[in-house]
Amino acid sequence: MNVQSNVTIRKLTESDNEQYSALWLHGIIEHAACFRIAYDDEATKSIPTRFTADSFTVGAFSGSTLVGIVSAERDTRKKVNHKALVFRMFVHPDAAGCGIGRRLLEDVVQTMTTIEMIRYLYLTVLASNPRAIHLYSSLGFKEFARESGAVRINDEYIDELQMALHI
Repeated sequence: MNVQSNVTIRKLTESDNEQYSALWLHGIIEHAACFRIAYDDEATKSIPTRFTADSFTVGAFSGSTLVGIVSAERDTRKKVNHKALVFRMFVHPDAAGCGIGRRLLEDVVQTMTTIEMIRYLYLTVLASNPRAIHLYSSLGFKEFARESGAVRINDEYIDELQMALHI
């Protein structure tokens, strides 16, 4: 994959589903150690959000090729609808180190700040993924919980961090 220096960030539409699925499946199959979800458990391999103002997926395109994704969705339950989950973040390794993950997250944060009553963004990340933790921390996400041995990958038990950003 040849990543162009000119990467475009935009919300995905249903027409992006084929590229999304290919990238997401590449992530959870080829880089399984980075995710709490296993391919066999993944019921929705398509774009997981509703294409609304508070349930969307953002993509990074190098030319016409999707190289990065992240989804965000507001909690719909009345007492916790001031929070939104950030999930399914993946940047293709060939595009890593170019600031794409940062740009994707900045877009999500900026969009969520425009939605009435959203106060917190939260996410989970495996403790074995220091690059992701560093990125989230650099954007202001703070760890608020750690579940010891939360995820089993092969025969290894890995802690899972929960992080939040007050916006």
